[in-house]
Amino acid sequence: MKTLIVGTGVIGTIYGWALSNASLDVTHFVRPGKMNQFVDGVKLDVLDERKGFKPNQLMQYRLHCVETVHPEDGYELVILPVNIFQLEDVLKALVPCVGDKALFLTMTANWDGTALLDQYLPRSRYLIGYADGGGTIRAGVYWTNLGSEVHLGTLEGQNSVQLNQVKELFEKAGMKPDIQSNMLHWLWVHNASAVGFAAGFAKHRDFQAYLKDGDLLKTCLHATRELLALCEKRGVKLADYPEISYMGWPDFLVLGIMRWMFATNKSMQRYTAHAASAGSLRETKYNFDAMLKTAKELKLPTPALNELSIHLENIEDSESAE
Repeated sequence: MKTLIVGTGVIGTIYGWALSNASLDVTHFVRPGKMNQFVDGVKLDVLDERKGFKPNQLMQYRLHCVETVHPEDGYELVILPVNIFQLEDVLKALVPCVGDKALFLTMTANWDGTALLDQYLPRSRYLIGYADGGGTIRAGVYWTNLGSEVHLGTLEGQNSVQLNQVKELFEKAGMKPDIQSNMLHWLWVHNASAVGFAAGFAKHRDFQAYLKDGDLLKTCLHATRELLALCEKRGVKLADYPEISYMGWPDFLVLGIMRWMFATNKSMQRYTAHAASAGSLRETKYNFDAMLKTAKELKLPTPALNELSIHLENIEDSESAE
């Protein structure tokens, strides 16, 4: 599938690199005036967790970029690895330009459902997914991890043929598709598991100080439990997600495991490294506010979540796509 990836952020870049290395046709769509920045490509420092691949890779990715898109370009897949608050602007810009057959794959956080996507695209023309990886840019070098999986799923009104095409694309690049029976619910649980801790991180914006603040971490954990209860109230069966069952363990045990993971898990150190960036903080605030709104609508008390809101007060909640 001829593939267009929006932007040159961390996720878009490492996925573009992985897909290109599998001899797939990949192009990056960038803002006007930005293409010349990538004439020589970008430097990557990747912790590669794919089976059979060299685990530590340092290389130059000579990405192909365009600043304009036209229907005759023939893109078959458009990957959107953007922040949720950027999604509508990207859809407005690209949907009219790529022709009426291109399939869109979103890789964004999601709490509000599919109304925005349905406004711009029929269900037959999009899939929702989520990346396994992350990182940051340090002194011009993309310091990242690329996970062994990619999370995908279908919704009502979508067909397995398109899912299988995308699945095969990532398999060619050595990534194992994790197919979810309810991708929206998976995204809600993932979001709920992350936002409480991310909101608390905004207080210090430094992991060493954050991990030493025991009272703050405890509030983050309690807020996370409130958000998981909110998922349940929205119809999610938490038992379907055993990976979050440890959230019910005693506080000291959960927080001890968390500190140990940050100290020893090299993947976690990379995929959380972006947390203090302006874009990440805005994403946190956007999702945090959306979750508070849902809690109020469903009349679910969230005292711990409310306590964290002070740390996000001065963060902008919108920005144009990068």
